[in-house]
Amino acid sequence: MNLREALLNFIFKKQKFIEVLAVFFVFLGVSFKFEFGKIIWVWQSYPHIAILIAGVSIILALIWLKIEKSKIRNTINAIHKKSETSEDYNSLTNRQQQVFDLILQKKSNKEISEELFIELSTLKTHINNIYKALNIKSRKETRRFKN
Repeated sequence: MNLREALLNFIFKKQKFIEVLAVFFVFLGVSFKFEFGKIIWVWQSYPHIAILIAGVSIILALIWLKIEKSKIRNTINAIHKKSETSEDYNSLTNRQQQVFDLILQKKSNKEISEELFIELSTLKTHINNIYKALNIKSRKETRRFKN
């Protein structure tokens, strides 16, 4: 894992803290005090500090939004990938689906051919057609199709 990924993982884990910190800075920037019946803005004498607080609040809010956008994008990609996988699986014939389900159960070719009462050569033809239809090259790649 490179430095960028490590930093992003850290920021994702601290998202709630960033949110709380942003809200804190917003309230800090608009804090008031009450003296002798008057309402006085705390930063009236130090407007540069108020500008700094507002800037930090905006930066934290933008970081939080970026994290949310990234999470939504990841969720959409996962849903899209899952739907593509389902469409590919549904394009298989019934027999190919049976063979594929048995492959997912980690059964050997011999076990599959005995269970489905087909010749080993027929089974290999089914497997090759499944691999072409699903665009995979090995049994290891079938893991992505598990529900």
